[in-house]
Amino acid sequence: MKTSNFLLCFVAALAFQGCSLKTDDEELDRRLLSLLKSKDYFKLRSELFQNFEKLPIEKQLYYKTYIAQAFNRGSESNEYADILLKEHEHQISDSVKAELLVIKANNYIHSYQYAKVSELYSVLLNDYKSISDSAEIADFKNVKSLFGTLSEVAPQTMCLKSDVTIPAYRNKFNHLMIPVKLGGIDDEFIFDTGANISTISESSAVKLGCRIFESDVEVGTSTDIKLKTKLAVSDSVYVGEILFKNVIFLVVPDSQMNFPSINYEIHGIVGYPVISQMGEVRMRKDGTIFVPVSPQDLKLNNVFMEGLNPVVQFISNAYTLLLTLDTGAKTSELSCKYYNNHKAYVEQNGKLQTSQRGGGGGFVESEEYVISNFEYKIGTKSNVLSTISVLTTELNFIKDFDGNLGQDVFVQFDEMIMNFKYMYVDFN
Repeated sequence: MKTSNFLLCFVAALAFQGCSLKTDDEELDRRLLSLLKSKDYFKLRSELFQNFEKLPIEKQLYYKTYIAQAFNRGSESNEYADILLKEHEHQISDSVKAELLVIKANNYIHSYQYAKVSELYSVLLNDYKSISDSAEIADFKNVKSLFGTLSEVAPQTMCLKSDVTIPAYRNKFNHLMIPVKLGGIDDEFIFDTGANISTISESSAVKLGCRIFESDVEVGTSTDIKLKTKLAVSDSVYVGEILFKNVIFLVVPDSQMNFPSINYEIHGIVGYPVISQMGEVRMRKDGTIFVPVSPQDLKLNNVFMEGLNPVVQFISNAYTLLLTLDTGAKTSELSCKYYNNHKAYVEQNGKLQTSQRGGGGGFVESEEYVISNFEYKIGTKSNVLSTISVLTTELNFIKDFDGNLGQDVFVQFDEMIMNFKYMYVDFN
């Protein structure tokens, strides 16, 4: 039996996947759109720049907008989007305009400019409602509600003047626990890139002096259970010795963060928006976290962002796979998408079993295959996982990718490097 990580995630997904722009090379157009739809930004980037001159300016800008966003160059992405919206307004369809607005909003989320996000989703709801289906409209309303609540909150900032070592450790559930201080009170939170937004229990939010906003927002969990949650802001949060200001938290009822059957209680989770602002994070085998003041460029560029989810290039059995990066997950796993694409290999080499996975909101059971001695390569390093699970049912948070990368990979090395400035993962 496998117990997965306890995390909360919010996915502000792009709603539109098509493009009505025209190009003379229809086969090239189909290939590029197929790569965009499958969210394979590594191949899309390579294919685009190999064929750049074959595309009209509108198509060049369209794909460059997506690629710049994926590789965490939000200002550049918004510049491309603005050129399309202002200088090529009559050459692009309403669905493409709506796509561009969602991309711009996503870039503003990454730079903590919440009022601009809310404004763009208001435009989507007011001007593009007729081309959106009911599910998309519901998502737009949910995202607007979330960031509209935060529209008066100043952007998150970090104060890091020198290299810092954070004395973290792994608890009995293998969650990486880090020291935090909110409202002058010390506590310990999970350190989790898989949490799209930092999370705090309702009682901890009150105890630690957070400002709580009475606005319900719906979020998803790793088990696809939907939860209603409030929002909170902490004016200052110390992660070790690093000071962050204006940190946003999802506020979750204590009942959804406590697991009495296993005597476990989660006070809070430090999620991706805080972790990424550190620039470079080195997670060491002894549990400590090293944050250098000057991130290093290793020219690997093997990570892209899908919304607020880091996605890592993962090579195995001559296949290049895409796995979400999740420091809160105890083990790595391969998705139903991987199973469907490699069914013969999985069924020949895997052992079928029933598993139970837990997350915010409860537990669910599912069938999965377990493969032994699974070889892989990430960045400059190769290794073997003694076992890895392959899901046979679809979970929303990894449905577009080949799996989720967890701590069983990280602890095989003395140090894992996550770099969100130059977008790579590597190991020492």
